[in-house]
Amino acid sequence: MGDAVPSLESIIEIFACTAHTAIAVHCPTCPRMSDSEHGMLRAIAAAQKERDDIAREQFECWLPPVGADWALAPVRGLATVFRMAGLILPDRHVPSLDHDQTMAMKSWLVGSPTLH
Repeated sequence: MGDAVPSLESIIEIFACTAHTAIAVHCPTCPRMSDSEHGMLRAIAAAQKERDDIAREQFECWLPPVGADWALAPVRGLATVFRMAGLILPDRHVPSLDHDQTMAMKSWLVGSPTLH
């Protein structure tokens, strides 16, 4: 999986330079994946199926349009590395929720919202 490092570094740099929204990344021992982690896997799955439109839409949750465009090449790289390692991700594209129109119960913040 060392081949994935250049693509991951590129994605991290794109996020560091252009992100308008933070992503949530759980620690390796956490039994659950964050919504952001699910979104990244959806983008990789879409790239494996050459569905750049879906991958780009996913990145636009966190990045401006130019950042989402820049992220396509490294996510394609990750998709290729995953495929070559035998990791074919299922296409589970679900339309994005309009969070402004979603009702939710009040919850209390426990720890950091972006990393735990």
